[in-house]
Amino acid sequence: MKLRLLALSTTFLLAVACGGSATPNAPAPLVTLPADEGPHDSGIEWWYFNGLLTDDRDQEYSYHYVTFQSERSGGAVPSLLQASLGDHTTGKHLTGEQILLDSLDPDATGIDIAVNGWKMQGDGQSYNLEFVLASYSLDLEAVSVRPPVLHHGVGLVSLGPAGDTFYYSRTRLEVTGNIMIDGEQRPITGVTWMDHQWGDEISQRVGWDWASVQLDDGSDLMAVMVWDPSGRTPFAKYGTLVSPNGSVLNLAQDDVSISSSATWTSPATGIEYPSGWTLTVSSLDLSLELEPVLVDSEFAGSRYTPAAYWEGEVRATGTRQGKVVSGRGFVELVGYDPSQSDGYTTP
Repeated sequence: MKLRLLALSTTFLLAVACGGSATPNAPAPLVTLPADEGPHDSGIEWWYFNGLLTDDRDQEYSYHYVTFQSERSGGAVPSLLQASLGDHTTGKHLTGEQILLDSLDPDATGIDIAVNGWKMQGDGQSYNLEFVLASYSLDLEAVSVRPPVLHHGVGLVSLGPAGDTFYYSRTRLEVTGNIMIDGEQRPITGVTWMDHQWGDEISQRVGWDWASVQLDDGSDLMAVMVWDPSGRTPFAKYGTLVSPNGSVLNLAQDDVSISSSATWTSPATGIEYPSGWTLTVSSLDLSLELEPVLVDSEFAGSRYTPAAYWEGEVRATGTRQGKVVSGRGFVELVGYDPSQSDGYTTP
């Protein structure tokens, strides 16, 4: 994996220097699907989902669900599943996790994890997602309605001196299923975003502000700023826009800006996070204000990953080329926990 990443990183950087995927001689994709939908024997890998859900009473919920998988050791592969659920009506924000040691199937063409009533299974076309948090449980079927998007056009992104990872997204999945609350089951529908990312163990501690946004005009946007926690100096910025017709535009580093003028301090950990963001893409004349639905959306107290992070639903409002746009999305904040100062910790 390390030699493959080094070779592909060199190819990728040369392509960028020559104009990247916008040139007639654009490099071939470095991610092959459906084969790469399954697990890799890499330093770190994760399958990630977020979504907004509505039940039959028009009550809204948001969730994130992720499986982190580490490099195989002695035949066993450790997998850590983490989930959060926000109940927008009551203001509750619940978190939990499960751990699993299993073997690696090199021929798998999808994710297939199940432990203690939690499941994450799927092949890229559809996914079954199940987890239980306190008196809430979710059982979802998420079906992709758009082709996968390879970020940077080839599916390899740079984290600066922290390393490189393969990365693609499925930006719109239609969700049906059920939510159980205090023993009462309700039908639920919604929209979900999926990320899959893997590579070598990240070589130094990093932080990031990451956002996914599904706009009401049918566009989907991902933007991220990766930075050094010691001085908040950006290593890299990039983004991807998917148009309503499915066409993909890869956004240059100087084109993307994520900033915040407000903060929120966690009463549980004392960590200060940005709260409320301005996301701009200059080439698109796009400016969005992202406001958290539940300000207290911290994931903390893990038994396996000491560093806390913030992960929550946001409402997006703004303009694109002078026209009003709106939508919903998620923001993820990693690196604000001082406990990461001793080294990188995957959330």
